[in-house]
Amino acid sequence: MSSPVPVLLITGPVGVGKTSTAGAVSSLLSQQGILHAWVDLPQISQALPERDADPWNEQLAHRNLACMWQNFRAVGVERLIVTRVLESRSLVHRIEEAVPAAQVVVVRLRAPLEIIQARLRARDREPEWFLDAAEHLVPAMDEQPVEDYLIDNSSSSIDQTAREVLSAVAWLTP
Repeated sequence: MSSPVPVLLITGPVGVGKTSTAGAVSSLLSQQGILHAWVDLPQISQALPERDADPWNEQLAHRNLACMWQNFRAVGVERLIVTRVLESRSLVHRIEEAVPAAQVVVVRLRAPLEIIQARLRARDREPEWFLDAAEHLVPAMDEQPVEDYLIDNSSSSIDQTAREVLSAVAWLTP
């Protein structure tokens, strides 16, 4: 039987700061010498155009995650950070299938729609799709919570948000 694998799943609507926060979390863990891996699921599923048989390339993302986890584990990685938009808690089982013995803790980042829209406009040259997605996801994620922990990411620095995330999941040593 495999030893438990702590998995930190950082979620939230597009533009809330999942990737930036995960990068800061990874940096803080590295500073403490904590061996970990970080996977952005949308980035490892870029097979375009998407096929009707696999909307959003969900199956592909988790097949790739399973392969990557085998390689990470082979070099001694014991913790995993995953970023993705998680609209349903039931989708966590796909991570659990890809990462044997995964113990997934979901942290959702939250910010007001206006802040997210401003971030998207600053980030993307053609933000229309992302703006529409955020307009749907922000209220939907509030109405159907998927998280174990909710962290406000509207006014804090990315480093402060990362510290709050790590504190919530107890991954940092004092």
